[in-house]
Amino acid sequence: MEEQLRQLYRSINDQGRRRIRARQPEIDRRLRSPRPDGRRGLTLLGRLPAHVSRNIEFTLQQLAAVAPEQYYYSSPDLHITVMDLLAARDDLRLSAKQLARYRAAVGKIVATTPPIHWRLQGMIVSPGAVLVTGDYGPELAELRRRLRSELPALHLPVAERYPTVSGHVTVARFTHPISAPDRFLAAIKENATTNYGHFTMHALDLVVHDWYNRQVESCVRLPFAGDGR
Repeated sequence: MEEQLRQLYRSINDQGRRRIRARQPEIDRRLRSPRPDGRRGLTLLGRLPAHVSRNIEFTLQQLAAVAPEQYYYSSPDLHITVMDLLAARDDLRLSAKQLARYRAAVGKIVATTPPIHWRLQGMIVSPGAVLVTGDYGPELAELRRRLRSELPALHLPVAERYPTVSGHVTVARFTHPISAPDRFLAAIKENATTNYGHFTMHALDLVVHDWYNRQVESCVRLPFAGDGR
């Protein structure tokens, strides 16, 4: 899995650097709109410990000095998407009964999964965003496998945008053309091996939220096996 992740991150970074050099980044126009994001999704996500968020914020200050026109995530919004159970969209509506069924089913699966160990190290650029890359223990791959197989068996749909393999943190999105692409890519490269921290996730959050995790309408914490936090 570690080699698969390295190849995936390398491919994403190569694509992103090519697009930025060509001055053709993917612009997120919704972030430029004064209207709040109306998309909602059901997501299982992991929070970052304070020391990791602080390390990421320090790097974001460096990037913002080069490209202040872009969107940088605030510390409370930073997260790792474990799995988009229902990818965010404009027309998503979940009844209280449906949400309760997801909570119960996902909670049982998480409760029989060991805590997940993480190492966040390195920064890359995709065509539309800046990512901090992560390696994780085998528990996460097994958790994702079980969610994809067991939830549909309970007549609970799983509608991911794509089958998630990575363990990254999206830390910035492009809202405008990048004014100094060479300097921006140099800042990304400077942090290509930055160690943002090791930590263990003892619980996950099942949330109904918007695309950027700024508006969380519902949140329940689900502890892993053997952990009552």
